[in-house]
Amino acid sequence: MFLGAVQPRVTARKSSLKRIKLPIKGWNTALPYSDMDEDYAVVMDNVFPDSRRLTTRGGHESYSTGMTGNVETLFVYNPEDGNAKMFAANDGKIYDITAGGAVGAAVKSALSSDQWQYVNVGTSGGHFIFACNGADTALTYNGTTWANTTLTGPTTTALVTCNLHQRRLWVMESNSLSAWYGGTDAITGAFTEFPMSAIANMGGHLMGMATWTRDAGDGQDDVAVFVTSEGQAIIYSGTDPSSASTWSLVGVFRIGKPIGRRFYIKAGGDLVLITEDGFVSLSNVLGKDRSQVDSSAISAQINSVVNEAARLASGNFGWQAVLYPRGKMLVFNVPLDGDTSHQYVFNTLTKAPCRFTGMDANCWTTFDDNLFFGGKDGKVYKADTGTNDNGSNIDCVVIPAFNEFNDGGLVKIASLAKIIFEAEGDVAFAFQVFKNYLVPEFIDVSAAVASSSSLWDSAIWDSSVWGGETIREYWRGVNGRGHALALGISLRPGESEVSITDLKLMFQTGGALR
Repeated sequence: MFLGAVQPRVTARKSSLKRIKLPIKGWNTALPYSDMDEDYAVVMDNVFPDSRRLTTRGGHESYSTGMTGNVETLFVYNPEDGNAKMFAANDGKIYDITAGGAVGAAVKSALSSDQWQYVNVGTSGGHFIFACNGADTALTYNGTTWANTTLTGPTTTALVTCNLHQRRLWVMESNSLSAWYGGTDAITGAFTEFPMSAIANMGGHLMGMATWTRDAGDGQDDVAVFVTSEGQAIIYSGTDPSSASTWSLVGVFRIGKPIGRRFYIKAGGDLVLITEDGFVSLSNVLGKDRSQVDSSAISAQINSVVNEAARLASGNFGWQAVLYPRGKMLVFNVPLDGDTSHQYVFNTLTKAPCRFTGMDANCWTTFDDNLFFGGKDGKVYKADTGTNDNGSNIDCVVIPAFNEFNDGGLVKIASLAKIIFEAEGDVAFAFQVFKNYLVPEFIDVSAAVASSSSLWDSAIWDSSVWGGETIREYWRGVNGRGHALALGISLRPGESEVSITDLKLMFQTGGALR
């Protein structure tokens, strides 16, 4: 019997309209694109993931001007009477920038370094800032005057970091495994050495000290955490280090090497640390082998980029974490080089991460519940305000996870995309369909949103600028063909922030050999 050639079956085309899940779980670099759940994003730049929407980040504007070069420290003085002040360290000087605008004369000058560590201290004599930088004589500020301070014991020009713990000021010298502590409620006078070289068996030097609030079994207890350059956390409990009955060693633990002098921040009762193993909480890493830390890190979802930045840029000044409660943000500043900084930002409620670009910051702080950063141009900026970066556009890009739409064997041919967002005023936006788990390394947002004829990776973006209703619903034609598709969105906010609430993609299936 003769059998003719088997003819391939051609699947008829049919149109489908599918909702694209909003990637509210944020940016993900830990999973291959092909294994990523729909509510993650392969790119999320300058867009903040909330529990039900995606919102473009706020802009920044000049707050203080008239300085030159890098602003490397922002001090906040927080006395009991509420008359808080903010200062900036720049070009060997300290300026009062509380009121904003052009700075006046420096309140302290002839300094060698602008990289200060400081702490607010309340004593019977008033409220003070104590500050040190490892190069200049340590300083105090009493609400009126910045003055050199005198301590007996340590070398005051060698003091590089400090902490207030159990009503005692602690200070540490550069390149030393000894800490020094003062008397109760004292910021001057005799300080006593507390050596730790005998128990820091990996050597190195102290990078800093923090206070950690933990549950010791009989209630909350503030313990002292000393961290070495080699990644050892030395923990003591108690109040008086001179008394064995009230001061004891809890343990010595291995963590990742800390990055920079500003490697920690207190968040609630926990400590968040910037280490070569990622951004970690102290409570999650104690007692774990370093090989287990990656999965429990705060930054686990983006640890590949955090670890790479640490490998390439750990020696750069500017690594810092800042907690910004009003914005529900935990912000990590990542100084990629001398000119460019990114921020890896986490939603404090959902833990979802994203990346901010366009804010080349050296240092951060909060003041009067607002967020500020020191720039590389002699200015201090107020962040999370307005919808542009000091007059420049904010380029916002989201690429949700790829989707095979329940059948990876069929080719999907995209034709239309729909977006619903909330905004006031004009918004420039564009779509692009990415195919088969391929995303270009560089995405030229400016070209995409400027013209409907612009190309990204040989795929046409369609863009529109329009105003009117607060809630916007819009369809645009798109091009893209593949067995897995991802609908990318580019936005430039106009007069208000933009909140994306819904995405849909129309495509045809079939036309492929099976």
